[in-house]
Amino acid sequence: MIPKEFNGFTPKIVNNRNCNNCTLCCKLPEINEFGFEKKSFKWCSKCDLTKNNCSIYENRPLTCKTFSCFYLDNKTDLKPSNVGFFIFEEKHITLKHGDKLVRTIYCEKNKLNELIKHLNSDSKIKDLIKKGFAFHIRYDQNDKHIKIYDPNTFGERLVFFHKNWSNEQQQKALNNIFVQNYMQRDKEIRKQLNDR
Repeated sequence: MIPKEFNGFTPKIVNNRNCNNCTLCCKLPEINEFGFEKKSFKWCSKCDLTKNNCSIYENRPLTCKTFSCFYLDNKTDLKPSNVGFFIFEEKHITLKHGDKLVRTIYCEKNKLNELIKHLNSDSKIKDLIKKGFAFHIRYDQNDKHIKIYDPNTFGERLVFFHKNWSNEQQQKALNNIFVQNYMQRDKEIRKQLNDR
């Protein structure tokens, strides 16, 4: 959550970066804490968009106090307010399962079409992808709907998965993707051969 910039408060500064006018973390993620709940992809009622600040900053939920996005951590130069998404590490998953080389993106649905272009424009993100990282993308209130961006496995596309799919349904979806990738690659090779 962004801090109050007035009344003695200063913007949150991490690695010489601050939130400034960015309030996307006040909209996209859900907050489920005792005494405070907010649905994902809805503005927090405590976020004052006219002042770009949080009206309960000193008493904000722990989720907000501990949140830090890749931009603030200097792991990307993509400022969330400019691109319509933010990237972060879900530390509870990393602690439970170890680092699976997956990071989470919350993206406004109307920005999905530009997501891959933005990710590929950032050298820090491209370095992560070269190391084998993939991204799970939340883009609406249905927590079971995710898109996956894993160019090392699926190519340059977003792949839809449903968290309730059985192993058989997941394998069927993967097989379809691999067939599509094979057909696309075969088409590209044939075109190259014909162009000679």
